[in-house]
Amino acid sequence: MYKKYIKQFTKIRDFNDLIKFIFAILADKKIRFLVVGAYNTLVCYIFGLFYFKFFEINLTKITIFNIIITIHSFLTHKFLSFQRKKYCHKEIFRAIISYGSMYVVSAVLILSLINIGFSQLFAYHVNLIISLILFYLLHSYFTFK
Repeated sequence: MYKKYIKQFTKIRDFNDLIKFIFAILADKKIRFLVVGAYNTLVCYIFGLFYFKFFEINLTKITIFNIIITIHSFLTHKFLSFQRKKYCHKEIFRAIISYGSMYVVSAVLILSLINIGFSQLFAYHVNLIISLILFYLLHSYFTFK
């Protein structure tokens, strides 16, 4: 499936070829989803560093932080990954269900893996891989259908 991208990559000879290659791979929804996901992760880390540095943290402030990050993630996936331009209140409702259910799945998965003896780091990475797949499926077939 991605052999065409590898073939096109090997043919890059100048800047124009590179730009054409970048636009070609970004036309693929799955690649856009990965790029936007990486961007969202970076934004979350940077925003979190500043947020947790300047605010005394409690449950309310952590919840506010999660709400802001979730809204940002929803909007970037809506407009960049899935390229949905018009407003739809059903998408927002479905996003709340998607993000809420993924929050529960992630918490249960991580805590379960830790309880059976895996390290936190291992549990985090297993959750990351599973969440990536589940979020793509949820957003593709439910949130932005």
